[in-house]
Amino acid sequence: MNEVIEPHGAAWKRAGPLVGAGLLGVASLVLQPVPQAVLPAQPEPVAMPLWALKVLALVTPTVLLVVAALVGVLVAHRVGLRSLLAGTAQPEEGNRGWWPAAAAGLATGALLVGLDALLAPWLGGSWQAFLSQASRADASALLMGVLYGGITEEILMRWGLMGALAWALWSLGGQRHLGASLVLAALVTAVVFGLAHLPVLQAQLELSAGMVWRTLCLNGLAALVYAWVFWRHHLEAAMLSHACSHLAMGAIWALT
Repeated sequence: MNEVIEPHGAAWKRAGPLVGAGLLGVASLVLQPVPQAVLPAQPEPVAMPLWALKVLALVTPTVLLVVAALVGVLVAHRVGLRSLLAGTAQPEEGNRGWWPAAAAGLATGALLVGLDALLAPWLGGSWQAFLSQASRADASALLMGVLYGGITEEILMRWGLMGALAWALWSLGGQRHLGASLVLAALVTAVVFGLAHLPVLQAQLELSAGMVWRTLCLNGLAALVYAWVFWRHHLEAAMLSHACSHLAMGAIWALT
């Protein structure tokens, strides 16, 4: 098991820095356009302005963020998963792991772009048109990827969900086979991570079976990389790795 600092103080105080960091990502979601399907669905007498719809859309991710941060500070350290912000990583670890995490993230982003290019001809014209539009995404989309993806999603998925699953599996197994518990938790979280990307795509185009499998596999692959970085180093390294994936994808799309 990784060496972990035994946490002190109330859980909500230890979760506070993580919630604060995650809120940066939640706030970036205001840059996301409101799906057109939502606008006609509003009854005329209660139609809300766009800014109100955007603010309302922040409620669910904020609640999930708080829950994930609290769950993580309660159980993640018990299975050797660490965080600098939560005070469960050794202080000197802040000087290690950054370069490997960044390199893993950049390589993952490049790999995802390459795999998408290989798969696109098999997924039909609507997917190719969508992918072409996504590759021309502006700076606001990249900012959302770096902040929400890189920070908030890592707190939700790796810190909260993976940490809770690993702890539950480890506890149910009589506190044996920690490595197997972490691997299984990482795999389940990778599937959930892939599934979580489907509603956003479905709001923009009609999904085929191939598109669903593409989304699950590519996002699942990235999730396993971030899980490995989290396990090997700490949560903040996983955040950096995830953010670097978005930066790599943005750079490749800008140059092609």
